[in-house]
Amino acid sequence: MIVEKNSSINNSLGISSKCKYLLILESENDFDELKDFLTNNNEKIYIVGEGTNLVLPNYYDGIIIRANFDTLIEDKANNLLRVGAAYNWNDLVNFCISKNINGFENLIDIPGSVGASPIQNIGAYGAEVSSLIKSIDCYCLTEFKKINLTNSECDFVYRNSSLKNSKRLIYNINFLINNESNLSINYQTIRNYIKENNINANTTRDVANIISKIRSKALPNPNIINNVGSFFKNPIVGIDSINFTSHSKEELIIWNYDQDHVKVGAARLIELIKNKISTHKNVSLFKNHSLVLITNGQATQEDVLNYASEIQDLVYKTFNIKLEIEPNIIF
Repeated sequence: MIVEKNSSINNSLGISSKCKYLLILESENDFDELKDFLTNNNEKIYIVGEGTNLVLPNYYDGIIIRANFDTLIEDKANNLLRVGAAYNWNDLVNFCISKNINGFENLIDIPGSVGASPIQNIGAYGAEVSSLIKSIDCYCLTEFKKINLTNSECDFVYRNSSLKNSKRLIYNINFLINNESNLSINYQTIRNYIKENNINANTTRDVANIISKIRSKALPNPNIINNVGSFFKNPIVGIDSINFTSHSKEELIIWNYDQDHVKVGAARLIELIKNKISTHKNVSLFKNHSLVLITNGQATQEDVLNYASEIQDLVYKTFNIKLEIEPNIIF
């Protein structure tokens, strides 16, 4: 195990952030040393991956833990892919496409590591990672033992799971191998792109290429423009609770969710109020997608949260809808 003091924390928002201790684990053999360190240092703890979904403070007065497990094992006997937490998510998606393993293609080009994917139950274009997971191998930081969580034990819901803010260090994820050619192309944006460009989507690579092109137009590359992707979740509300005084129902993007609720497009809500947002020095909306907040590399956590709070207030006052922040905020 590598221990660094006063170490910088990488993050895609470009916030200059350091922590008291950074612990880097290279294998399961480091768990005993990790136990000793945590036992002897009574500090708050946070687990990170590549930092693509974090809003960090300037200084985290505690311990940051990162598991650098980056193995990928194709276990054909058990129909599983066993993937280390540090393996890059997009590399996994491309590996699966090359091996004709289906279900990952809609989630192409999502930044971050494999280990972070179940925490927020990442999803895009009609797919969620929870549908691909059989179980997750974790190291419990309170009982100091290895545990295996089944899919149902993770309590996956829209953009959330019981893994969020838990003291469980994910070090390996076991994905189900699916070789059936049941492509998911019913998401409206995908259907529109296929129709407008008069193309076919017959393979996982076809679907992945379409989604990559859609994403590249709407979402900035975090390696070029500082961002964490979608900053707010699409709210799930009762249709009768929405205030349509300023804007009609037809002006909003609304999907059926269940018998009592609808899901509302957060980007559209922000688009309708963005002219009322005051100018902030270091944070702004991305010009191609109102759900994405970008920074100039000089922003602090306070800058980002103040900007987000103003958007939340304007949306609530206009539509009676509360927007929930999607990335993890660390204090």
